[in-house]
Amino acid sequence: FNYIMIGEKILKGIVTIAIITIVLLSVWSLSNVVLYILASAILSLIGRPLVVRLSQIKIAGRSISLTIASALTLILMWIVAGGLLSLFIPLLFNKVNTLADIDWEGVTSVIGDSLINVQQYLERTFSLKLTDIGEAFKGFMLGLVDVDYMKTFSSIVSVVKNFGIAFFSVSFITFYFMKDDGLFYRLVTLFFPDRYRKNVCNALDSITALLSRYFGGLLVESFVLMVIISLVMLLFGMQSSDALIIGLVMGIFNVIPYAGPVIGSFLSLCIAIISPIDGDILHTTLVLCSTIATVKIVDDFIIQPTLYSDRVQAHPLEVFLCILIAGSVAGVWGMLLAIPLYTVLRVFAREFFSEYSLVRKLTSQMTE
Repeated sequence: FNYIMIGEKILKGIVTIAIITIVLLSVWSLSNVVLYILASAILSLIGRPLVVRLSQIKIAGRSISLTIASALTLILMWIVAGGLLSLFIPLLFNKVNTLADIDWEGVTSVIGDSLINVQQYLERTFSLKLTDIGEAFKGFMLGLVDVDYMKTFSSIVSVVKNFGIAFFSVSFITFYFMKDDGLFYRLVTLFFPDRYRKNVCNALDSITALLSRYFGGLLVESFVLMVIISLVMLLFGMQSSDALIIGLVMGIFNVIPYAGPVIGSFLSLCIAIISPIDGDILHTTLVLCSTIATVKIVDDFIIQPTLYSDRVQAHPLEVFLCILIAGSVAGVWGMLLAIPLYTVLRVFAREFFSEYSLVRKLTSQMTE
């Protein structure tokens, strides 16, 4: 009898692993659709309170229908998002025009000569023989700005097309999620037997609460980072438009754990080279790099692990390893989606596999 029980547990474990593997592969193969649905679910959570408030307004003795309330809410959300973008898009286009006119060979020569001086100082001080850093830097930068215009145009067209599809898809799905509050739950429960409906609804409630806290904290963190970096660059004498763009770039890319700030720092450095403080490229570069490095060391190793772990109720080391593994498997996209997906898996594991000691250990901090 004991052997039969052990065999059933082993079989159940194998089937469970197979199901999880199939689900993960399905999610990965339909990643764009899954992202649209998740983005729509988040936007519907944000807009649903306004939908309810609008539907309670009475005009000529009749309440506004949920359809009209949802449409008005969606339009208002996009107007707010468009208004925020309109503050920065002219600044970005201005930088693009400046970028087209800049003498990159002259800029790289100035920085390269400064690097040569640093190299010579290190060689004299430490009796070292280093490779020609200045020439290597010049070659690297000139290679970056050697643009294939046809390829760049094709990339821009592809980005615009994908953005259009994403915008329409997310708007359409968000509208129906806000109109019918239980639609998202019913959509998910379709993939589970009826006897598990209560467990699935409990899991969705927990996921909604945890991810709402996580994304809320992430937005606040990115906004604070944008403000701090912009203010510091303003204090050092950078023009307000350039300081705001650098802060915006760092704030946007900060949503990608660890890898995002590296990409943002490179783009910010390009902006700083285009519009240096008082025309001094080396001084501007040092100020920017020092500011970003100081802020990000505190953010990446103290604030982010603590914030993420508190918001999704997981251990900081657990969160760090999750991001590291996801980045190794799927690159930047993996790092971006690591914490939300890990949160979803933990919640469902707690609801359906709490009899396993490993699951109990991983979910012991969860109270939602």
